[in-house]
Amino acid sequence: MTTVTKRLAVVAVLLITVGAILLSVGAIGFQSDKQADANIGAGFALLAGPYIVGLGLVFALSAGLTHLTTRRR
Repeated sequence: MTTVTKRLAVVAVLLITVGAILLSVGAIGFQSDKQADANIGAGFALLAGPYIVGLGLVFALSAGLTHLTTRRR
């Protein structure tokens, strides 16, 4: 693995982890709130979480393709 592939993989893992944590926190905050729009942070977390996970998947895909296309010496 090259350094580029390693960095892409690390960024992918971090983004997917952060997105999953955001989704969990948003879901817990959304369920525990009694009023409809009182917890804006939970709504933002539920909105941004899937996009962050998707960005992490894009980085993972690019890391995989970079690993497959690099020449081995």
